Amino acid sequence: MIRIGTIVWFVVLAMLGVGLFQVKYAVQSKERELRTVNRQIIADREAMRVLEAEWSYLNDPVRLADLTRRHTDLAPVMASQIATFEGLAPRPAEMPALPPLAALPGQAPAGDPAVTAIPASAVVPAPVTPTLAAPAPANDPVFQTSAGAEAPSADDDATIRAILQDMQSHQSGDAEPAAGSGKSLPANEAGVE
Repeated sequence: MIRIGTIVWFVVLAMLGVGLFQVKYAVQSKERELRTVNRQIIADREAMRVLEAEWSYLNDPVRLADLTRRHTDLAPVMASQIATFEGLAPRPAEMPALPPLAALPGQAPAGDPAVTAIPASAVVPAPVTPTLAAPAPANDPVFQTSAGAEAPSADDDATIRAILQDMQSHQSGDAEPAAGSGKSLPANEAGVE
């Protein structure tokens, strides 16, 4: 039994020796890599210092001004080169601002962030029945155009809003005219026969 125990111990010692040599060579390899990386870091830092010095030399304002003077025809801006307001072309006539139109079905009004839009799937278009409308009299102020006028007045804006509300109420099936329109439509125009 002593011989088997001695052989086992000998094998264990041999395996430990081989493992120790492998660890030693692995550590030496890692130390070589570490020295190589440290040398590379030192070389990169030195290159960065050189590049920073070159950058500060190339961006020196005195050098840049000298190069600009030698190689370009640029000169400082003179007061005579600046335009005045009198020298500018006149502005085109501005159009008056129109009031926002009522929102279409499925859309939120443009100026009201508190109102959310109705989903398009929930909007059901109302059936539109064609009707024959009598021509408007020429002296009726609601239907007169302002082609010759300078700008629409507040009364014209209110009239346009009333007409739009009437149209929307008729499309939704409501035969009542909008409040403030001052006009009621004849029965045949409202869809009642």
